[in-house]
Amino acid sequence: MKTYLAAHSVEDGTAYSHGGLGGGDIHGIEEIDGVWHTYYSERGSKRGYRAWPSEEEAVAFVVKDAERFARAYKFWKE
Repeated sequence: MKTYLAAHSVEDGTAYSHGGLGGGDIHGIEEIDGVWHTYYSERGSKRGYRAWPSEEEAVAFVVKDAERFARAYKFWKE
């Protein structure tokens, strides 16, 4: 996920967060006790945790959202 997004000029903390808080209102992803979760990073906190059946499904959700965000704010590079 990180490699794919970085190849399109999308770095951790800009349009998604991997375990931390982002630089704005963005989705994040992290593994907790062997289960992959997504969350919304907003105003210095993580909200709306969602558990996923697999890492692949959690990653697909975050990648889709990060790409949409990066394209909307015009920093996605082909």
